[in-house]
Amino acid sequence: MPGSLLLFHLVIISLKVKSVFNKNEQKRLAYQMLVFDEVIKQGSFTAAAESLGHTKSAVSQYVNQLESGLGVRLLNRSTRQLNLTVVGQKLAERSEQLLDLLSMTLEEVKSHELAPAGRVAITAPHAFEAGLVTPIIAHLCHEYPRLTPELTFTDERLDLLQNNLDIAISVGPQKDSSYHAISIGRLDSILVASPGYLAKRPVNEADLGEHHLVTLPWQQRAALQSHHGESCLFSSDRQLRVNTSISAINSVRSGVGIGLMPTIFVQDDLDSGLLQRVLPDYRGEAREVYALHSYQQQLPPVLRRFVDKLKLALSRVG
Repeated sequence: MPGSLLLFHLVIISLKVKSVFNKNEQKRLAYQMLVFDEVIKQGSFTAAAESLGHTKSAVSQYVNQLESGLGVRLLNRSTRQLNLTVVGQKLAERSEQLLDLLSMTLEEVKSHELAPAGRVAITAPHAFEAGLVTPIIAHLCHEYPRLTPELTFTDERLDLLQNNLDIAISVGPQKDSSYHAISIGRLDSILVASPGYLAKRPVNEADLGEHHLVTLPWQQRAALQSHHGESCLFSSDRQLRVNTSISAINSVRSGVGIGLMPTIFVQDDLDSGLLQRVLPDYRGEAREVYALHSYQQQLPPVLRRFVDKLKLALSRVG
């Protein structure tokens, strides 16, 4: 049947359904479509009857009523197989969509009743607060109003059990422990400085050690690698040593010196011109980001959602 003629035929069927079927008949129509869907999936009336807990004659009657009500043949029956007519193929698609809609509705009702509630305790480094953890938690609180999150931002590595925590976001190599570590991304490191600092003294790889550097505890004599294979050290006798990434970023913004910062935490400053790249061919070693937990089995759904959303946010960093 040509496409235009099939479309016209389906429109006529739709008009007939609207004009002929009253509300009670429409309710029966929905179940008839579900029975029809099961017949197609099972490949026979007998198998569909066993699956649905009906007799074979009852299943056949449902399909006959569906065809009679619509005024079209949906199946060409033979002793060995069932063949869908062209209109039957279209109705089979709609019947499957109806089943999917019903299943989705039931899952939504069930998930609403089982919606996460109560305390969720998470710790993460200070730099993860503004652009990563807080927006994700805010979204989850909107989705699950009965959540009561507790967020602790610190660059110290807090023990999960000692501090009664559900998740700890940690960067860099992890100590051997009984905790489970889920790798959720990597943080690159680039050199940045304020325009004011660079205006006073340009930088090249040969004299990096002569500049003022803003360093973090894990950056002592950090190695820098260029795209061409050259290397140098992020090291100088002129250092401002700070203990948090936020402090380092603020110091660099203030024009104190050059910092080695993850791109994700300084991208807005780079876009606005508040900071500038230094030696753009060079990068520091990328550091793994982990979500630590002590659950023996799979994470609870809301914590899985949190970890997945954080992983997605980190994956978007170029």
